[in-house]
Amino acid sequence: MGAIGYLYKRTLINRTKMALKKPVTYLYLALLLFYFLAVPASLKVIMQGTGLDSARDMAGVLTVLSFWLIPANLIAYAKRRGLVYRHSDVHFLFPAPVGPKRVLIYAHLRTLLVQVLLNLFAVVCGGVLFHVEGWRLAVYFVFSVFIENLLEAGIMLLLYGSEKFRERQRGMMIKAAYGLVIILLGMAVYMYLQEGLSMDTVSRFLHSDMIQMVPFIGWYIAAVHLLFTGATAVNVAGTACYGLLLAAVVAAAWRMDCKGGFYEDAMKFAEDYEEVLESRRQGNVKRLGKKEKFGKARIRWRGHGASALFYRQLLEYKKSRYFIFDINTIVAVLAGAALAYLYEKEGSFGGLEPYRVFVLPVVAAYMIFIFTGFGGKWAKELKSPYTYLLPDSPFRKLMAATLMQHVQALINGCIMTAPCALVMGLALPEALLCILFYILMSAGKLYSLAVAQIVTGSALGTTARQLVQMLLLSMAAGAGVMGAIMGMAVGGGLMALGIMDLFLGLFTMIYMVIATLNFYHIEA
Repeated sequence: MGAIGYLYKRTLINRTKMALKKPVTYLYLALLLFYFLAVPASLKVIMQGTGLDSARDMAGVLTVLSFWLIPANLIAYAKRRGLVYRHSDVHFLFPAPVGPKRVLIYAHLRTLLVQVLLNLFAVVCGGVLFHVEGWRLAVYFVFSVFIENLLEAGIMLLLYGSEKFRERQRGMMIKAAYGLVIILLGMAVYMYLQEGLSMDTVSRFLHSDMIQMVPFIGWYIAAVHLLFTGATAVNVAGTACYGLLLAAVVAAAWRMDCKGGFYEDAMKFAEDYEEVLESRRQGNVKRLGKKEKFGKARIRWRGHGASALFYRQLLEYKKSRYFIFDINTIVAVLAGAALAYLYEKEGSFGGLEPYRVFVLPVVAAYMIFIFTGFGGKWAKELKSPYTYLLPDSPFRKLMAATLMQHVQALINGCIMTAPCALVMGLALPEALLCILFYILMSAGKLYSLAVAQIVTGSALGTTARQLVQMLLLSMAAGAGVMGAIMGMAVGGGLMALGIMDLFLGLFTMIYMVIATLNFYHIEA
C-alpha cells in the first residue's frame, strides 16, 4: 500500500499511544472486557431456558442482522455517505499524490478493527451460547473478516469511485436496496397470514428456502446456513451465487477507472460529520445530512424567576416543525398499534396472558432505553449564563426547564397506552398506572443523564457519561421490577403496577434532587 499503508499504521500507533495516556481508556477497556465475558455468560441461561442454543439458532440471529446491515450499507455507499473522512484527511490525504482508489481503500480499512472486534464477539457468543463447533466458528471468522470485507470493498469502490455510476445509477441502487427489504417484508407478511404469529413461524421464516433465493441478502443468508446448518440444494446454490457475485464485483472494481470524482461529496460529508460530532459532544441530537428546520413562533411571557425557563423551552418547541411530536411519538404510535393489532388478532398473549398488564410497561421501558439517549432541548439551559442568575431556587429551575419534556412524555404515553388498553380490556386505573410508568421512566432517563453529568464532569467523555446514565437508569428499572414482584405476591396486577410505579418514582425523585446540583455552578 506504500504511503497509504504507512499513514494507516502511523495513525493507529499514534492514537493508541495517546489513548494509553488517558485514564478513561482503561475504564473503557475494562467495560469492553466485561461485556465480552459477562454478556455471553448471562445470556447463556436465557438461551438454554428457551431452547435457542444450537448452531441453527445462531444462523437465525445472523439472518436477522443481515436484514438490516446489508441494505443499510448499500444505501450508505450509494449516497456516498458510507465512508468517514475527517478534516485532516481532506487537507492532507486528498491533495497527496496517491491514486483515488487507494484513498477509498484507506477509509474502508479504518473500519476493519471494529469489524474484527465485533466478529470476535460473535465467535465468543457462538461458542458459549450456541455451542457451535470450533472449526465452524473459525471458518465464519475468516469468511466475515476477509470474504465479506472483500465484497463490501468492491461494492464501495464501484459506487464511490466508478465514473460510470452517475447520480441516476446510484439512485437506482438505492431503490434496489429498498426493494430487497420490501420483498423480505412481503415474505414475512405472507408467512404470518398463512401460519399466524408464533415462535415456530418466525423460526421457519428465518430458515426458509425462499429468503435464501433473494439476490444478495438471501445469498449471504444461504452461505451462513450452509456453514451452520449443513448443505441443502438451495443454500449450496445461494452460496455459489454469492461467490459469483464476489468474483464479478472484485473484477469490475479492479478494472474500473477512478479519477477522484467523489472528492467533492467526501469533503462535504467530512464537514457534516465534524458538525455532528461537535453537536453530540454537547448532548444534542443531530443526524448526518439532516438540517433542522425552524418556524416562526411567539409566546406571551408570564410569571417571574424560573418561569422564564419554561417559556424559553415552550418557545423552542413551538419553533420546531412538529412542536412536541418527534421520533418518540412515531414509535409510540407504531408500538401501540402493533400491540393492539396482535392482541386483537391472536386473542391473547399466550403464556404471558396472566401478566398482560406488564406488557405495556416492558415495551415502554425498551422504547425509552433505545430512542431517548440524549439530554434534549433543556440541556442547552445549562450553557446559558442567565440560568444561574435567575432569582429562584435550583429545584424550581430544574422543574421549569424540564416541564415540556414531561408533557411530551405524557402525550406519548397516552398515545401508546390508549389503543392497547381498549383492546386488552385494561381497567382505567391499570391504564393510568401504565401511562404514569411511561412518564416516570422518561423522567428517570432525563434526570439520570443530569446526575451522570455531575458524576463524570469534564474528566470523562460523552460515552462514559452515557454508560453511567445507563447504569443509573438500570438501577431505577430494577427497583421497579422488584416492586412489581412484591405487588404480585401481595395482590394482583393493579397492586403490582402501583408498587412498581412507587419504587420507580422514588428513584426518579432521588435523581431529580441530585440533578439540581447542575444549577448551582456555571461550567467554565
